[in-house]
Amino acid sequence: MSKTLLIGSGVVVAGMFVGFVTYKVVKKKCPAMIKKTKKRVSKISKKASSVAGEAKQAFMEGFEGTKTKAATA
Repeated sequence: MSKTLLIGSGVVVAGMFVGFVTYKVVKKKCPAMIKKTKKRVSKISKKASSVAGEAKQAFMEGFEGTKTKAATA
């Protein structure tokens, strides 16, 4: 078990290192792409947050509706 954990940890650390180095190389060669990507990710994140908020509101309205129906029954 500890051998597997050690190998898994090594893979994670190696993956993080490769990702960081790749980010630095791309940032140096094409900084505009990094800016565009950050803007796109931010836009997607805001949209997802908005959708989640709307879903939460709709669920709460439906939940409140079932509570009032149960109370009157």
